[in-house]
Amino acid sequence: MPIIIDEEKVGNSQDTVILHLKGELDTYSSPEFLEEFNKKIEEGVKNFIIDLSGVNFVSSSGWGALSYALKKSREHMGNLVLCNMSGQVKRVYKIMGFRAVLKSFDDLDEAVKFILRKEE
Repeated sequence: MPIIIDEEKVGNSQDTVILHLKGELDTYSSPEFLEEFNKKIEEGVKNFIIDLSGVNFVSSSGWGALSYALKKSREHMGNLVLCNMSGQVKRVYKIMGFRAVLKSFDDLDEAVKFILRKEE
């Protein structure tokens, strides 16, 4: 199943975006996600909020892609956070210990506030 990625700007910030993902982030869709992510990096975006409310499955490849994206955003003096995880995605996130690497918020507003505070 392909992943659908919708982009939303955060206020007047030119270097912060919300990526709303829909579908599954797996072996097949992770390269598509990373291609879009790398385009944003090239455009000067450095802060990312990944909205997973429309994602019902993340494979090990998907978690790897998110971890890579975090590393890449930090290399550009930015950050990446996740939000709106539910069901199996949230369970795997907790069980596999991704909390130690990828910061997550229960809702989009909390994630935006966190990222904007980091920019100041």
